Amino acid sequence: LKRNAMISGKTLIRVLLVILNSPLAFSFTSILISVRHLPVSRIHFSKPNKPNNVDEIATSSDESATEIATEGGPGDSSAQVTQLSNEQLMAAMGTSPRRIFLSLASATGIALAGNLFGVTSQLLTLFPEDVVEESGLDTYFPRGEFKRCRGEGYSFVIPKEWVADTFIALAKAQRGVKSLDFEMKRQRSSAQIPDAAYGPPGRLNNRGVSEQGDTNVSVIVASNLPGFSLRGTLGSPEKAAETLLRVSLAPEGSGRTATLLKAEEDISRHVYQFEYNLDRGERGPPLRAISVIAERHSNTLITLTVVAPLKDWEEATKSEKLRKIAKSFRSR
Repeated sequence: LKRNAMISGKTLIRVLLVILNSPLAFSFTSILISVRHLPVSRIHFSKPNKPNNVDEIATSSDESATEIATEGGPGDSSAQVTQLSNEQLMAAMGTSPRRIFLSLASATGIALAGNLFGVTSQLLTLFPEDVVEESGLDTYFPRGEFKRCRGEGYSFVIPKEWVADTFIALAKAQRGVKSLDFEMKRQRSSAQIPDAAYGPPGRLNNRGVSEQGDTNVSVIVASNLPGFSLRGTLGSPEKAAETLLRVSLAPEGSGRTATLLKAEEDISRHVYQFEYNLDRGERGPPLRAISVIAERHSNTLITLTVVAPLKDWEEATKSEKLRKIAKSFRSR
């Protein structure tokens, strides 16, 4: 039994020394030092000489069996095993408390900064949404299943798998480029380009248009409107919604039909919110959308619109995500 104990002890120490040279050393070491007064037998770390014959092997085995010496002799049942302190144990392993602390701190920092296995996103869900929004961390790491988008004067959340519309960035860059003539006249366009647009990733069809193009959220910012206000300029939410549908979404002769479902004012966010259906006839499947209108500095109108096929709104999971986007919109 003593011989088996000695061999097992040597094997254990050698395995630990191999592990401590690996990148996971700090994990094993931290577990070891957490155990107080860990008993360790007095074992020599020197490499034994290789025996030349069978007799030497038998002799060395008998001598090794007596290495675990006890103060009371081989027949004394009250034998005491020599113990090493935590400091001596760590010194034998080639480490120190400072090295362990730095390893743990570095590993934790890398895991949080890289959102390893979504750990940072899950941690953010432990804090209220308004606290995380104020910190701005949700613009770098998704909070749960949503990430925050910020623009000049507004913010809202989108599902974490949605991506930005690169066409918007390209169109805004082209609009800002002046014509290459000697007069450097600025090019003008009557088309209203969204300030931001996002949607789920999807494959492109043969025309280069995303198959998920009917599902998206966009923000349009109209500035230079002196004296603008929601109720003073647009009237009540119902009147503002009817004007939006009649003039912008389904004007006469467009072949589209818009049906208002709900129009209300959200006093807590200082916005108007409209929900409506849009029938495009043979041009595509029917859509449902929610538009949120806000004012800023009495001269800017900001409109966020979430739109998707009508069938998506009838699915509880998809409808919840779409409504979350509209509800999260804030004007700053």
